[in-house]
Amino acid sequence: MRAQRIWLLILNITFNMVMGFILPVNTIFIHKNLHESLTTAGLALMIYSAFMMVGNAIGGVTFDRFSRRGTLYAGYIIAVGSLLGMSIHHVWPTYAIMLVILGFGMGLSYTAINAYTAFIAEQMSGDSRVIFNNMYLAANIGIAIGSTAVGFIFKLSIFLTFFIPVLLFVLCIVILIFRGNLLDQENEAELEKSATRTYITEEVDPRIKIGDSRFKINLIIICAAIFAVWLGYSQWDSNMSIYMLNKGFSTRQYGLVFTFNAASLLIIQPVMNRVVSKFFKLLKNQILLGTAIMGLSFLILPKAQTYLMFIISMLVLTIGESMVFPTIPALLSKMSTNKNRGTFQSFYSIFGSLGRALGPYAGSLVITMLSFSHLFIIITVMMLIFAFAMIGVKELE
Repeated sequence: MRAQRIWLLILNITFNMVMGFILPVNTIFIHKNLHESLTTAGLALMIYSAFMMVGNAIGGVTFDRFSRRGTLYAGYIIAVGSLLGMSIHHVWPTYAIMLVILGFGMGLSYTAINAYTAFIAEQMSGDSRVIFNNMYLAANIGIAIGSTAVGFIFKLSIFLTFFIPVLLFVLCIVILIFRGNLLDQENEAELEKSATRTYITEEVDPRIKIGDSRFKINLIIICAAIFAVWLGYSQWDSNMSIYMLNKGFSTRQYGLVFTFNAASLLIIQPVMNRVVSKFFKLLKNQILLGTAIMGLSFLILPKAQTYLMFIISMLVLTIGESMVFPTIPALLSKMSTNKNRGTFQSFYSIFGSLGRALGPYAGSLVITMLSFSHLFIIITVMMLIFAFAMIGVKELE
């Protein structure tokens, strides 16, 4: 149902607007305003993402076994409470404690939104990748709006930097109260159109068709690839802010890189998905190519001296991510059944959070012991290794 997808897109945009507000300023705020070391900032973000990972895992279970909307409510309420604490009392170590609680709440919400996407995708006739692509575009629009706005608001008021996300999550709760019933509604018309596909999905478990041992290998490779991609990508949300500031660029210019990322995705993703889908019928091959491209984008950064070079690096990264990020949830959905859809979507959230958890801290350690240039080369090699590991995934036609 169209209204069902529209409200889910709105929730996704709003959630990612909050992400856009919070992620770009965390490292800068802890390092520059609270006067903690870069390693301490990385450690704080690692613990934040670790608790987000715990929220992801719990969210997948509660979505499948208890309450879909209840999982979203819990995540939003926990996030609102922690953001209020960060707005009013943003001093160390209270800020770090509130940040950790925020991670748990956002982890619950993130998995629930992804699981709802898979739930609705299963009811669609035609290529279910469409909704995953639309949700990813919506997410990036939200991040772009949030990161662009925070570039201005952060200089004006620390209070507003954390209080505006409170208002955004309150809006999500209001939407859930008045329109939440639509999210749980099954679209009978589309289910009838895709009756054959749905029957097969429910009666034939992909784990049985692929084979249990091979199925486990699939999950290990996919989860490892998710981890590697997000560990590298998280550098843009954390250590890259310091790298660009050290090069003489402003916080606003750093935020505008994410705006460019989202704006270019609006053009790149529809084109890339139409072109790539014609050459690669299997989702795993699309993920392989995209991950390799993402890794190669980091080779531009060691010699980057002008703002244009950072934009070019982000453009190459965007081309790769347009093929990877919406496709991995679609592949996980393809491997799941109606009984474990939320749990399987939580794998993407969990290992993405694990990558985001270790990324800033691991990156800061490499920078401290070696250099930014060494970090970028390591990320490239790591992504290429896991890109080609996708060849080992057995995907059903």
